[in-house]
Amino acid sequence: MTLPARHRPAAALLEELGINEPGEIDIEAIAQHCGATVTYGRLTGCDARIVGADDSAIITVNKSQNRGRERFSAAHELAHWLRDAGEVALLCNPDESFDEAGGGNRETRANDYAADLLLPRSMFMPRAEGKSMTIQTASTLADAFDTSFTATTLRLVKLGSFPAVVVVSEIDRMKWFRRGPDVPDSLWPHAPGRKTFAYDIARRKADSGSGQVYVDEWCNGAVERHSIHEDSRRLTDQLVLSILWWTDESPLEAIVERDERRSYSRSDRRDD
Repeated sequence: MTLPARHRPAAALLEELGINEPGEIDIEAIAQHCGATVTYGRLTGCDARIVGADDSAIITVNKSQNRGRERFSAAHELAHWLRDAGEVALLCNPDESFDEAGGGNRETRANDYAADLLLPRSMFMPRAEGKSMTIQTASTLADAFDTSFTATTLRLVKLGSFPAVVVVSEIDRMKWFRRGPDVPDSLWPHAPGRKTFAYDIARRKADSGSGQVYVDEWCNGAVERHSIHEDSRRLTDQLVLSILWWTDESPLEAIVERDERRSYSRSDRRDD
């Protein structure tokens, strides 16, 4: 894909503007610097929209009670303006494009750019280092960066100190998930089992829950049964967000070793 001349990586844009602290990340000012004006109003059916051509764009964000969500929506639209060549006219719901399989699609790329801009690695990692992979940690970081809880949770799973997965589920199915970089691809989340906290939360028996559960209540693909830590809370009336994390990485190492053996075995059969 050919990127427009106005594009630059989020880290380069922050450096260009001399931004070094979370409190300095003024998304409206950054957008204006890039030729896009952010406005706020009432939108129906989407969180934000952008209309732009030539050297200027207008970003309209649905006004809400959640400033972190507003900022992420604005950054998402700015990502479209900076990355997507030609004219831009889009209606977006950024929170609906957090999926595991869609890493190459335009909406997921815009979310990733927004995270790089609002939760930059150089500022986020020192603040997350050594912290438990919990909802409390994500909430504290969301307050520090003035970002949405969901986006901050995903950043924690990606850049935190422990292997983790974030899963958003409904009452009878897994809706979407993201793995951290140290979680094997063959470990695949499914709908929460009956012995999970998310199962009870989805059925309105609780609003949150945290503790040890067995991995097979959440995932297929483990070598052997082992415990993981689950921290779950109600996200909306229909959705539950769960962070699953490992303090002991040995079960994950066993999965990697098994997958490597399988890969070698398939390769040997092809050579024959």
